[in-house]
Amino acid sequence: MGVNRRDFLKIAGTAGAVAAANGCRGLVAGGGEAGGGNGAPPPLGNGDINDVEHIIFTMQENRSFDHYFGKLPDYRANKGYPGTVDGLPVGGATNPSYDDTTTIASHHMGTDQHENLSPAWNESHRCWNRHDPAGPTPTLDGFVYAAANYSRQTTSEPACDFEGRRAMGYYTENELPYYYELASQFAMSDRHFSSVLTATQPNRMYLLSGSSHGYIRPLRETAGDRQIAAPTIFDALEDKGITWKIYLQDKGAPHAYSYYALFQGYNSHTDKVVAGEQFFTDLQNGNLPQVAMFESGVSNGLDEHPRNDIFKGTQIMRRFFNAIMGSSIWQKSVTFFTYDEGGAFYDHVPPPSAVKPDDIPPKLVAGDTAGDFDRYGYRVPFIAVSPFARQHYVSHTVSDHTSLLKFIEKRFGLSPLTQRDANAHDLTDMFDFANPSFTTPPALPGDGAHPLDRCNV
Repeated sequence: MGVNRRDFLKIAGTAGAVAAANGCRGLVAGGGEAGGGNGAPPPLGNGDINDVEHIIFTMQENRSFDHYFGKLPDYRANKGYPGTVDGLPVGGATNPSYDDTTTIASHHMGTDQHENLSPAWNESHRCWNRHDPAGPTPTLDGFVYAAANYSRQTTSEPACDFEGRRAMGYYTENELPYYYELASQFAMSDRHFSSVLTATQPNRMYLLSGSSHGYIRPLRETAGDRQIAAPTIFDALEDKGITWKIYLQDKGAPHAYSYYALFQGYNSHTDKVVAGEQFFTDLQNGNLPQVAMFESGVSNGLDEHPRNDIFKGTQIMRRFFNAIMGSSIWQKSVTFFTYDEGGAFYDHVPPPSAVKPDDIPPKLVAGDTAGDFDRYGYRVPFIAVSPFARQHYVSHTVSDHTSLLKFIEKRFGLSPLTQRDANAHDLTDMFDFANPSFTTPPALPGDGAHPLDRCNV
């Protein structure tokens, strides 16, 4: 489900802009030694959120909680870690087959590089309830159907999984050892939901501005779309005099763009969008701003998006976290790591109702499933990495991408952008600011298994 690249180039006014309805690409190659940190004692502080001097956040692409962390309970039990994680049901889960004559069970995937799925508005609602996608009852029985239908309908990429089996696939610590240990050591959530039941761009809009402002799909010039005239968290930081930067890892690539370019505020602050390698330089030199976003990019294929090699994606995230843990700002930092939406991979927890961000209705066209912005999207992995993070902690409090806004707003005294972030969980249950657990960061493992055949799902 592609988007005309020239449409977004004209909308954003940035050369080489590109949008994709089921996610855009990201990050650069580079590994790093597991573990790290300077081990220096933290300076004395207030014992509250004001001790946080640097907030960093990053977001990867299109993976549901059960798909990545469904087997995390087994891993934690084997390691003897405390805390209960709501992973895949014991005995597994099933979905009706495409032809509705049998079932397809959850299974350990044999590949990291399979074809795409579509998490767009209609498909996400079909996953919610195969036979009544606009209805109130979450049967969660349409994941296989949506994936199979995408393979049968796509003309933009090779397809082989015409039965939609990949929607029920999951990974384990064999493929994701670094993430399994990162989530187990630091604080994580098993109730963090994407912000809206659709694909990448609208969810990224929620992350930056607390709303998708009516959009359920990427902006398109052919539909008369233009940059959104709404404030973002970066505009609010600028008004308050809080330093910030966006580090765009593929800046300079032909089709690279920052998601901030969806908003008009970007035009006044292009100098704050810098190359991703500058992130590592700023860390090394102690020049990181108070708020930093590390954007994966859209063209370098390292964002863990379906069809990409998750092995390479985890390598860059290891480098990212190792750089933070080994820097002078570690002792006063909080880093949030999540995924924009579930990618149409199965998750067994129904998205709960949510506060509508504003009075703007969804921009539906003929053939779109009826719906509103009063429900979250599917669960996604979420980890808070910080010396203040509660060790082995699992939050069961409902949060979404606007919770990151709420945390930033709480720390720096900013007003909410919309009703959604005004009512969001502020994530502070995941921290003990008075008694930091990780003045010395823990040792973490290296890479997992390499990808196998693209169509072995």
